[in-house]
Amino acid sequence: MILYLSEKEIGHLVDIADAVNAVESVGRSMAARETIFEPRTRLRMKNGFLHLMPASMENDRVFGYKAYTCFKGKARFFVHLFDGETGVPLAIMEGDKLGQLRTGAASAAATRVLARRNAESFGLFGSGYQAESQLEAVLSVKKFKDIRVYSRNFEHAQKFSAMMGEKLGMAVRAVKDPAEAASCDVVTTITAATSPVLSGEFLRPGCHVNAAGGNMLVKRELDERAVERAGLIVIDGREQGKKECGDFLPLIEKGKLHWDDVREFGDLFSGAASRSDDEEITLFKSQGIAPWDVALAKVAYERAVESKTGTSLNL
Repeated sequence: MILYLSEKEIGHLVDIADAVNAVESVGRSMAARETIFEPRTRLRMKNGFLHLMPASMENDRVFGYKAYTCFKGKARFFVHLFDGETGVPLAIMEGDKLGQLRTGAASAAATRVLARRNAESFGLFGSGYQAESQLEAVLSVKKFKDIRVYSRNFEHAQKFSAMMGEKLGMAVRAVKDPAEAASCDVVTTITAATSPVLSGEFLRPGCHVNAAGGNMLVKRELDERAVERAGLIVIDGREQGKKECGDFLPLIEKGKLHWDDVREFGDLFSGAASRSDDEEITLFKSQGIAPWDVALAKVAYERAVESKTGTSLNL
């Protein structure tokens, strides 16, 4: 029997704390070289795309893949989970909520390791669906006294700030000037921008940046100065980044940045990537990798079995 889980059921089974734990477990697994995954594959068709992301978690004894389609502005996400020892299919689950949670959790995991201990202000670029989990996740690992939200559409930023402020029970304020959001101790970008929204000239010494929005070569959230000023650069998956990291491409092409100088997500958990001092600017580039989806899907599956949630498919 294969278990089918809907978006609504996923929302009841796992939360942001579960996602942070799952993503950090992936980091430790990557550090121990117990995780295998392939870069995202994009199959272009007449009216849209099919995206495939496979991963094997040897220590968790599961493997699987996320498959999603983007047709005429509509995305549909599914995660398929298998038993790592027998190959038996365990579950098929809708993956939009899982993706939102794990993307926010990855920024939180990087922030926990790389942000200064005395960081007090948080700047968020973006006010969409993914921005919700970015803010909630980062606040789950670090408390900020000052939260600023910037969007190219100020009205959207205002609505988002009011909604999240009420949800979190704290002050969240929209700002009109991107420099206000950029000049914080921790800065996260989560947009669909094709031209930079974050300018490196406004970054303060010692800040940490999570660039979580762009995952295609045509997308860019950071200008060249923002990348150049970073003393430590970490990406979730280097090979995937080579295929789709538009934020690094201009500097790579000019020979100002080399892939050998970019650390990977697992290095945050092995000690190979850490802040050198309180003046260093650190950057985490999040493309979204398959192990995060598989790890969180495993948690959702185990919770579903325990609580008898979901629909059994007799296939």
